[in-house]
Amino acid sequence: MAGVLCGMLWCGLAGPLRAERGFAPELDALFEKHAAEIATPSPGTQVLELPGPVILTRRSGAVVRAEDQSGYGRAGCALQRLVEITAAVQLCPELLSAAERDRLATLLMRAAAFAGRNTYPPLPEEARRAALMTELAAARQAQPGVCPTPEADWVRFARSLATDGAARRFERIFSVPRLPLAQPCP
Repeated sequence: MAGVLCGMLWCGLAGPLRAERGFAPELDALFEKHAAEIATPSPGTQVLELPGPVILTRRSGAVVRAEDQSGYGRAGCALQRLVEITAAVQLCPELLSAAERDRLATLLMRAAAFAGRNTYPPLPEEARRAALMTELAAARQAQPGVCPTPEADWVRFARSLATDGAARRFERIFSVPRLPLAQPCP
């Protein structure tokens, strides 16, 4: 199964499926669901602490800050980076070996599964796949039209992600269930 899905990622066979909200959590719905847990430290300011911990702050009804205090970093940011690098590799597959492309695809699928399970509301598998394909298509369109040299920075970065060490780092990033925040993404 993983090999088939990896092949779909690299070949683009899944097609341009549409996902309306992608992996982004519906923050207003979270505040509604957890209304009894909201702290109000000052008039007009609401703070919601979620498992992870992730702390959401909103003022005048708009979320103004979302902090991932897990110590592992923003899981949505990790997904975003993997989408960007995978899209670049999809356009220039000859720059990585088949084994490196498969490892990168495995990391991306793990990140998408984590984000899909932990966003709000959680995404069923079909919606998760659609969101991933939509994000990959957008990231491919954002890429320049020329493949870089094998020494380019992003190619070295992609190769560094296709290592055992990177797999262990991502395993840690995705070890603590929490809202997959993406921004800011340093």
